[in-house]
Amino acid sequence: MVREAKKKKGLTRDLHIRPFDDGTIAKLDLFRFYIREWLPVFISARTIYWNTINIYDFFAGPGKDKNGVSGTPFIILEELEPYCDIIISKGLKVNLYFNEYDREKCALLIESLGEKTNLFPVLIETDSLDFVESFNKKYNSLLGKDNANLLFFDQTGIKQINPERFKQVVSIKRTDFLFFISSSTIKRFPDHPAIAKYIKLSTKEVENTPYHKIHNLVLEYYKSLIPPNKEYYLAPFSIKKNAGLYGIIFGSNNVLGIEKFLNSAWKIDPDRGTANFDIDNDNIIPGQGNLFTGTIERPKKVELFESNLKRFIKNKTLSTDKSVYLFTLNSGMKIPFARSVINKMIKRNEIASDTFNLSNKVCKKNAIIKTINVK
Repeated sequence: MVREAKKKKGLTRDLHIRPFDDGTIAKLDLFRFYIREWLPVFISARTIYWNTINIYDFFAGPGKDKNGVSGTPFIILEELEPYCDIIISKGLKVNLYFNEYDREKCALLIESLGEKTNLFPVLIETDSLDFVESFNKKYNSLLGKDNANLLFFDQTGIKQINPERFKQVVSIKRTDFLFFISSSTIKRFPDHPAIAKYIKLSTKEVENTPYHKIHNLVLEYYKSLIPPNKEYYLAPFSIKKNAGLYGIIFGSNNVLGIEKFLNSAWKIDPDRGTANFDIDNDNIIPGQGNLFTGTIERPKKVELFESNLKRFIKNKTLSTDKSVYLFTLNSGMKIPFARSVINKMIKRNEIASDTFNLSNKVCKKNAIIKTINVK
C-alpha cells in the first residue's frame, strides 16, 4: 500500500529527477575518499587476515542521478576496479549488497548495473526490501571470523539507525560504517514524540546548541550509547544541503579506520576536516594574512588543538606517544598536526628529543610506547 501511494503521488523518483546537489556531492565524495582508503587495507596487504570482504549499501538508490553521476553503488564498483586482478590472485571473496526499498529505483539500479555484474570478480546482490528486513537478512553474514565489513546507511531521516540498531552495528567485529542523518530535523523538532522516540536528547540541550553545531551534539549522543570500556571511535562530518543541515557519522573499532576517515574528511574540508561549509565562522580567505600581525590566518579548530596539545604534554596529561596519537584522532585532527607540534616543542627544548611513533602501529599489541620527557 505504501509503495502504491508513493507511486500515485509521483514520489518514487523525486530524489533523482535532477542532478545531485552540492550537499549530496560532498557526501558522495567523502564516501569515495573513504572507500579508496579502506580497500587497500584488506585487499593489498602483504598478509591477508580476512578473506571475505562485505560492502553493504542499504539505501542504494537507482545508482546514478539524471546526468549519470555515480551514486554509491557505482562509486564502490569504480573504486574496486583497480583491484580485480588482486582479488582473483589472492582468492578473496568480495560481496556487494545493494538494497533499495523503492521498486522502481531498484529496477533502475539493476538495469544500470547490467553486464557489470559479470565483469567484476565479486558477488553482487540486489534487493528491494524495507531497511529492517534487509538488515536482518544480512546480519549473520557480517559475523564471520574471516570477514571485514563496510556498511553504508543513507537514511533519509533519523529513525532507521535507532539506538538499538546502532548498538547492534557497533558490536560487529571488523566493521566500519557511515550513516547519514538529518540533524536539522532534530534541531527543529526536539520535543516531537516522533523525534524523541529515536534520539533521546533534552530539549534544553538542543535549544542551547547553535544550528550549525547540532550534528556534533548528535555525535555526542551516539557516543553515549557505546558500552563503557569498549574501544570504539566515532567522528562526524556536517553537510549543508539546500536549507537543511545533515551529517555523516562514521564508526570503527579500529584506530586505523578512524585515521583513514579523518584523512578523507580533511580532503573535503582542508581547513577543519569537519564540514562542507565554514562551520566555525572563521571567515578565512586562503592565503590571506592578518592585517595587524602579517601572519596567515588559521582556523580556530587548528589553533585550539595545538594549544591544548602543548598544554596537555607540559602538564603530563599526555605523557606518551600513544596518548598523543589517540588524543589527535579524538580531536578530529590529522596526525601531521600532532607531529608538527611535537617537532616544534623539541626544537624549542620544551621536551627531550626522541623518535616518537605517531601512527596506528603504536596501538598494536607489544608496541613500544615512548614516554615524552618534559624539560
